[in-house]
Amino acid sequence: MPRRRAEACRKECPSVCHLPRGGEERAPFPLITDTTMKAGIHMGIALWVFWALATSAFAQESCNVKEQCSDCIQTPGCMWCSKPKVKEENGAAPSHCFAETSQFENFCEAEHVENPQNEVWTLKDEPLSDVSKDSRVTNQGRIIQLAPQRLRLKLRKGKSQHISVTYRQVKDYPVDLYYLMDLSNSMLDDKENLAKLGSKLAETMRNLTTQFKLGFGSFVDKVLMPFADTAQEKLQTPCYGCASPYSYKNDLPLDSDPSKFTEKVLSAPISGNMDAPEGGFDALMQAMVCKEQIGWRDTVRRIIVFSTDAKFHHAGDGRLAGIVQPNDEQCHLDDQGVYNDFDKYDYPSVAQINKIAQREEINVIFAVSGYPDLYESLSKMIEASSFGVLDANSANVVELVKEQYEKITSKIKLSDNLTDTSPVTISYSSKCHGTQNVATNECGDMKEGSEVVFDLNVTAIKCPADGKPFFIEVKTLQDKLILEVQFDCNCGCETTNRVDNSSSCHNQGALVCGVCSCYPGYRGDRCQCSTSGFHELNEDESQCIMPGDTYACSNQGYCSCGACVCDIPEFVDGKYCQCNRRLCSIGNSKECFGHGTCECGKCKCKPGYQGEYCECEDDSKCRELGKQEVCSGHGECKCGKCRCIQSDNVHYSGQYCEDCQSCSTGKCGKFRDCVQCQHFGTGVLGKEECNKCEIKPQPVHSLEDKILNNARLCTFEDTDTGCYFNFTYLYMDNGKYDIYVLREQQCPEAAPVLGIVFGLVAAIVAIGLLTLLIWKLLTTIHDRREYAKFEDERRKAQWNTDGNPLYRPATNTFKNPAFAQQAQ
Repeated sequence: MPRRRAEACRKECPSVCHLPRGGEERAPFPLITDTTMKAGIHMGIALWVFWALATSAFAQESCNVKEQCSDCIQTPGCMWCSKPKVKEENGAAPSHCFAETSQFENFCEAEHVENPQNEVWTLKDEPLSDVSKDSRVTNQGRIIQLAPQRLRLKLRKGKSQHISVTYRQVKDYPVDLYYLMDLSNSMLDDKENLAKLGSKLAETMRNLTTQFKLGFGSFVDKVLMPFADTAQEKLQTPCYGCASPYSYKNDLPLDSDPSKFTEKVLSAPISGNMDAPEGGFDALMQAMVCKEQIGWRDTVRRIIVFSTDAKFHHAGDGRLAGIVQPNDEQCHLDDQGVYNDFDKYDYPSVAQINKIAQREEINVIFAVSGYPDLYESLSKMIEASSFGVLDANSANVVELVKEQYEKITSKIKLSDNLTDTSPVTISYSSKCHGTQNVATNECGDMKEGSEVVFDLNVTAIKCPADGKPFFIEVKTLQDKLILEVQFDCNCGCETTNRVDNSSSCHNQGALVCGVCSCYPGYRGDRCQCSTSGFHELNEDESQCIMPGDTYACSNQGYCSCGACVCDIPEFVDGKYCQCNRRLCSIGNSKECFGHGTCECGKCKCKPGYQGEYCECEDDSKCRELGKQEVCSGHGECKCGKCRCIQSDNVHYSGQYCEDCQSCSTGKCGKFRDCVQCQHFGTGVLGKEECNKCEIKPQPVHSLEDKILNNARLCTFEDTDTGCYFNFTYLYMDNGKYDIYVLREQQCPEAAPVLGIVFGLVAAIVAIGLLTLLIWKLLTTIHDRREYAKFEDERRKAQWNTDGNPLYRPATNTFKNPAFAQQAQ
C-alpha cells in the first residue's frame, strides 16, 4: 500500500512529492527538481536578455540621432565611426554614432572609431605624515593628512572616473584657540570664572596637543543708537562699575603663555548696551579675517569659542542706526586691536560668517548660557561649527571646550567647492571603520593614527563653452586635494580626418569624421542643397521616414533636401525629428527635475536619482548610514522615502523605519541607561560602562521645539530618585543621533506629613463641632415647634367657672356681737 501511494504521488505531483526509496510515506515538502531549476534558470536568462535588449535599444536610439562626432562622444555610452562598413536597408548613409556596447568590429574598423576614455595624472602625492612621530618633525615640518594632493583628470562627458583618497589623523596636531567673549554686564560672573579657569583650560588643551596657543577677545555692541545709549554720561559709564562701551577688541593675540590669558581676562572691563542682542557677529568676522592681528598660524587647527548669554544682531539690523553699507568681510582693527569702523559697515549675515569660516578653515564653538535653541540652529547653518551649553556662571567651560574639541577632531568630512551650475559632479563613499562601503562623505570615531579611504566618482555632466580646465577643491578643514579637470569634448578626427572640398559633399563642404560639414550657403547630408531654396537632387521623402514609422520627420517637421527640418528646433531634434525634449518634463517642472539630462525624449538620471523623470531619489536615501538594509528591513522605499510597516501589534516609524515604540528593543530603551548615567549620574550603569556610551546627550530647558522638529520623546522613571526624566532623539544624515535631555527631572512633590496630620485633626474637630451644631439646631427647631403647638392649644381651650364644694377657704369671718350693739 505505501508503495502504491508513493508511485501515485510521484506520478501526479513530481515537483512536490518526496519519498525515500523504501517507499515509506513522509510529510511532503517542496523540492527543487531539475525541471523547476531549469525553468528558473531559463526565466532568469530571459529576464536578463530582455533587460539587456531594452538597455541596448535605448542606448542605440540615443546614439543614432547624433549626426556630429562631438555630439556623439558627449552622449554617454556612444562611440563614433568615421567609415562604417555597411549601408542602411533603404540605401541611405548609415548612422556614424552607435552604442558603445555594440560589436563595432562588424561594421567599423578600430582605427576609424572615436571612443575617448578618461585619463588621470598624479601631479602631487606626498606620503602621509607618520603618526608615530611628533607632527613638528614630519615631512620637513609640514603635516600631511590627505593624499594625494593634486590630480589632473581628462574626463569625457557622462563617464565617471573613480579616485581613492586616504586620510590619516596625525599625532599632536597644533591648535590655535581664540576665546571670544561677550563682556556686557550680565557676563560678569562668567568672566571671573573664566579667569580662574584659564590655567586649567590651557593645561587641558596641552594634554590634547603640546602645540597649543590661546588668545582672548571681547565684544559688546555698536556704539550707536539704538544699540547703545549715546548720552554723554552713559558713554562714560553705561552701568554701575562699567567701562565705556565698545564694539570689539582683540585683548590678547594668540600666545603660548596661559598666564597672559588669565591676566587679560581679569583686566578686561565689563561694559553695557541698551538692547538685548549683542554685536557678536561683528567681533566674529574680525576675529576670522584679521589673520596677522590675531596671530593665526598656517598649518594649524583653528578654533574660536564664541561665548555669550544673549541673542545676536545680524545683517540688516545696522539700518536701525542708518548703516546701509554691507559688511565688506575685511579686517578693520587699529593698532590697539580695536574695531572702530562699526559705524561704517553693517553686521555680517549668517551666510557671510559661514563663507569666511570655510575660507579661513576655522571651527566655531558656540558656548552659550542663554538661548540654546537659537545657537543650536545657528551651528547647523555654519560649516564645521558646534554647540554647547554653559552653566549659568560658565563653571563648566573647560569641560565644554574639551568635549567640543574631541567632537571636532573625532570626525573627518570631505567637502568641495562645486555648485549646482558646475560642469562636474562628485559622489562620495567610504567604508569608514566598517566592512561595507556606504555613500557618505564623512566618518566618525576618528583617533590619532586612524586611517580611512574615501572613494570618489567624478563625472563631467556638461562641456564648458570656453573649454578651459575646471579646478575643484576636495578638502577637509586643514587639508585639500586639488582636481584639475580637463574636458574631452571633441573628436581627434576633426583635425586629422578632414578633407576640404570633398566630392562626397558635392565639393560644397568638407568631409569631417566621415560626414559632411557644409560651407555657408549649402545644406543637406551631402551639401547637395542650397539654403536659398528647397531644390533637391534626386532625393525623395523616404529618406525622412524613420524605420518603423509611416510619417516623414515623425510628423514633427518637414522633409527638405532629403533631411528633416524640425518644427520647433529648441524642443524637437534628431535625424527624423523623433526626439522631443518636452517629454522629459511634467507640466512646468524642470527638465528631468534638474536631476538628469534629456536624451532623445528620455531622461538619463544623475547618480542618486531614478524614475521616468528623475523625480525620485534612489534607495540610498532609504538606508541608514553604515547599513545596507532598505528602510531597516521594516518598510519599502518609495521615491527616496521609507513607508514603514504597520500592523496590529508592531508600529515602525522614523526616517528609516528604525524605530519601534511598541517593541522592547526600541531606541528609547536603547538610549535610556546612557542618558540616565551621563546626565543624572544614576541608573544601572557603572562609571566605566557609562564612559563607554557613544551618545552625548545635550541638556536643554525645553523639549517642545525638538518634538516639533519630529524628534521622538522618551519618558522613564528614575528608580533611584522616584522622579521622571525626559529626552528626545532624532536621526541625523551623518548616521548619528541628536539626543537632548530635559535638564531637570520631574519629581512629584513630597507629601506634607504635618499638614496631613493637622488637617486630619482639624477635620475631626470640625466634623464634631458641625455635628453638635446640627444637633443643637435640630433640637431648637423641635422645641420651638412644640412650644408653638402648646401655645396654640392653650389659646383654643374654653374653661367654665364653678365653685368647688369641697373647697374650704383658709380663713373664717366672725362678727363681734358687742361691736355690733355699740354700732347701733
